[in-house]
Amino acid sequence: MANREWMYNGWSRGQPPSHEWIENTNNFLDRAFSMLSLVENDTIKCPCALCRNYVRHKRFDVEIHLCKNGFRDDYRIWTSHGERHVEVGSDESSCEADHMDDMLADLGGYHAPTIDEEPTASARAFYRMVASADEPVHENTTHSSLSAIAWLLALKSQYNMSVAHFEANLELISELLPPESKIPKDFYQSKKLLEGLGMPYVKIDVCYNNCMLYYKGNENKEKCDVCGTSRYEEGRNRVPRKVLRYLPIKDRLQRLYAHEKTAKMMQSHKQSRSGTMMLV
Repeated sequence: MANREWMYNGWSRGQPPSHEWIENTNNFLDRAFSMLSLVENDTIKCPCALCRNYVRHKRFDVEIHLCKNGFRDDYRIWTSHGERHVEVGSDESSCEADHMDDMLADLGGYHAPTIDEEPTASARAFYRMVASADEPVHENTTHSSLSAIAWLLALKSQYNMSVAHFEANLELISELLPPESKIPKDFYQSKKLLEGLGMPYVKIDVCYNNCMLYYKGNENKEKCDVCGTSRYEEGRNRVPRKVLRYLPIKDRLQRLYAHEKTAKMMQSHKQSRSGTMMLV
C-alpha cells in the first residue's frame, strides 16, 4: 500500500497546507476526475472530513472542501476513488449489508451542501447522520451508531413499542455495552440522529369523535363545531384529547426520487408528452 501519510501530516485546521500536500492532492484529483467510472455530471465523491465520500461536488468545490476540512479519517485506501479494499480472511457472507452507505450517498446528492460558512439546518442534520454512520458503536462491532439506532427504531415501529418501552430497552443495551460505546441514551437523541432523513410528520389536533380537524381556519377553536366535545383533556395543562400525525407526501416523494433504483420505479408506465409524470 502506498505511503499516504502526507494526507494528514501536511494539513492542519486553520493552517496553510504544505507544498507536498497541495501537489499530492492535485495529483489525487487529476486521477479521480480522469476515471470516467467515478465522474457523474462533472462531480466526484468528496473525500473531505465533512462529506466523507457521501456527497458529490465539482472539482473546485472538492478542492475548497479539502483545503478547509482535510481528508476524512483513515482514508489511505481510496475505495471510493478507484481502489479496492482487500481484507484477508474476511467472510462477506457472514454479515448482511444494511445499505446505509448507499442511502447516505443518495441523500447527499439531494442535500448537496454548499461551501458557505453556515450550512442549513437540514445540511447540519445530514452531516450528523454521516458522522454517526462512520462511528462504530464500539471497537468490537461492525454496527455504526446510525445503523444500530435505525434498526432499533424500526423494531419500535414494527412491534408498536411505547417510548417508555423503547427507552427501557436502550437503557439495558447501554448497560450491556462497554462504557465508551457510542449509542444515544433516549428516544429524543435517537430521533435527532435520523433527523437528516428529512421526513417529518405534522401533528394536528382532532375532535375526540373524529368530527373535525383543528386545522387552518379551525386551528384556534377549543371545542368541536359538530358535537361540542372539548378539544383538550380536563386539567390545567392543554393536552389535546386526540392527535392526527400527518406525513407530508412531498418529502417522501423527494426521497423516493433521490434513490436511483426507486426513481426508476416511480416512472409512470405511460410516457408523458408534456415532460411531467402522469398519474394513472
